Amino acid sequence: MTRFAVAVAIVAAGCGDDLKPTFIPDPPVVYVAKVKNILVGLSPTDAEIASVTADPKALAGLVDGWMAMPEYQQKMMVFFENAFQQTQITQQDFVDMIPPNGLGRGRAVPLLVANVRESFARTVLDLQAEGRPLTDAFTTKRLMMTPALMELYAFLDTRRVDDAGLVTDSFARANPTLRLTIESAQGPIALTDTLDPTSPNYMHWYSPDLPNLMYGDMTCNGLDPISVAPSALFVHTLLYGEIPNHPGPTNNCPPHAGGPGDVHVTGTDFSTWKMVAIRPPLMGEKRTTFYDLPALRSASELVLTTPRPGFFSTPAFFANWPTNQSNQMRVTVNQSLIVATGAAIDGTDSTTPATTPGLDTVHAAPDTGCFSCHQLLDPTRSILASTYSWFYYPQTDQALAAQHGLFAFQNVIAPMQTIDDFANLLASHPLVPQGWAQKLCYYVNSAPCDPSDPELTRIVDDFSKSGLSWNVLVRDLVTSPITTNTAQTVTAQTNGEVIAVSRRDHLCAALNNRLGFLDICQLDITQKTSKVPSVIAQIVSGMPSDGYGRGATIPVLPNDPNLFYRAGLENICEAVATLVIDAPQDPMQPGAKHWASAQPDAAIADFVSTIMALPASDPRAPQAIAILKQHFTSATQTGATPSASLQSTFVAACLSPSFIGIGM
Repeated sequence: MTRFAVAVAIVAAGCGDDLKPTFIPDPPVVYVAKVKNILVGLSPTDAEIASVTADPKALAGLVDGWMAMPEYQQKMMVFFENAFQQTQITQQDFVDMIPPNGLGRGRAVPLLVANVRESFARTVLDLQAEGRPLTDAFTTKRLMMTPALMELYAFLDTRRVDDAGLVTDSFARANPTLRLTIESAQGPIALTDTLDPTSPNYMHWYSPDLPNLMYGDMTCNGLDPISVAPSALFVHTLLYGEIPNHPGPTNNCPPHAGGPGDVHVTGTDFSTWKMVAIRPPLMGEKRTTFYDLPALRSASELVLTTPRPGFFSTPAFFANWPTNQSNQMRVTVNQSLIVATGAAIDGTDSTTPATTPGLDTVHAAPDTGCFSCHQLLDPTRSILASTYSWFYYPQTDQALAAQHGLFAFQNVIAPMQTIDDFANLLASHPLVPQGWAQKLCYYVNSAPCDPSDPELTRIVDDFSKSGLSWNVLVRDLVTSPITTNTAQTVTAQTNGEVIAVSRRDHLCAALNNRLGFLDICQLDITQKTSKVPSVIAQIVSGMPSDGYGRGATIPVLPNDPNLFYRAGLENICEAVATLVIDAPQDPMQPGAKHWASAQPDAAIADFVSTIMALPASDPRAPQAIAILKQHFTSATQTGATPSASLQSTFVAACLSPSFIGIGM
């Protein structure tokens, strides 16, 4: 009997309102499917169900095996992108950091943005593989990068913007008489010559598409060559395929996205990942040359003067949370605290520092209602203001640079002299273990764990004793009754039974991993299959997904199976059905599963076990098979072709609660 049936029986019997339904634990067929779906997006096998049925402790061993799979790495990368707030960015979000036009409009810029978004999550996964504690992500000065991303970091160290918006371009200053020349008629120029200061073609850029570029101002069309003043921004955008603004016969010609042949970075510059150390220059040492792609491709370090410790100093984090003269790093520090500890400065913190360096006394005088927040927020954010300008470059205002502030947050008060002190204080904060356990609770159960739950306390203690090993935390939580519902917990009593819709990333992972697709939702623009947006990709872009809002300590987790979700999912399932039923092999999807309408019984059995995650040993499987067979028969009897009938049957399986829900 289900829990719902028990509740109905109690009501029907006229029992009093104070009588609670009897707790009924979930069987292995339910919770093994849930855990495997969460971790790797796959359906359970009969052997896995049998092993846990025989010995519930076997789940931990299965979890260890699943965590060794590449599918686990893929799902954790998405989790870490969100948890470290490195996502929710587009190229438009870089305009505040790189005025006036951000990263530019070159054809390859979207690939660079994808690298920016993925870099830190890849870093965390690599640190975990090294056996490092989770908090190394708060202090690390080693990051997973591509050559393209290395170029961006070095470029941001070359062209700086101070608090007033004044740009200092060290490349332009070092080359006052140089001209950047973009040409086509004189023939190809090797990029190595373009980037070689000793070559006569130094900073001469070959643009095969130059004669074909069309401008709104017709007088700009056909100009060849184009000559512009030296600028680090121009060199950066030229690498990604943009023709910079330049003089024309009558007016200034605006920037142009250029053509495919104008892109100088290669595909491997966006797909070759490696761990890169960032360090300041030694006495007399030059910084890394940002445009030297051949050198970046073989380098394992960047020599930069802009401090880059931890998650909170990445271009992704800065683009996500811009600051300004009014905010003065308050949003940046608050989001950093949220990521690190799961808590924010919200006026409820009883911490009382003896001094409040950096306090905005005009806005938050001691006798105002704003003081309780600002007495913590302003001293703590001062270390960021003393390190970075409002555009996130090295701070040049000496008054601000001298004001290091004081860390004051959730009963931790400590001086700070450098940005590394701030990183270390975040890493050692006592709220970190529970804060990250809660982030995982939201990911696994789409709801928080009750802070008073003894089971959560046990999990957090184990996490701390393990040296903050992420995989220890994952194993503990997904095998805990908090997740499996094999025993009653305080969390379950608080939340009730939470069953959420499968949000975008869970849904796409399940489609990929269960059906053998390569990025069927086209979420990874570096994949060859994502050149042309498909119907699935267009629909998925509007599906609910995890994210974080400004000042929010909990993720945004859309769980409502509303009509928009239902309609979007049905359209996705219909599109997938055409790819797997009586469909020709797609060379771009070599591993995709296929079923033949001439063998409907075999296909339907696979639908139940693979899509619906109900293996043969699941007592619900026979009924599901019968329902789908009846659906197929009814469709054919109404005149539908066998292909259309089996596609419709696939859609029915795809829309089943066990596929679209998390927690079934």
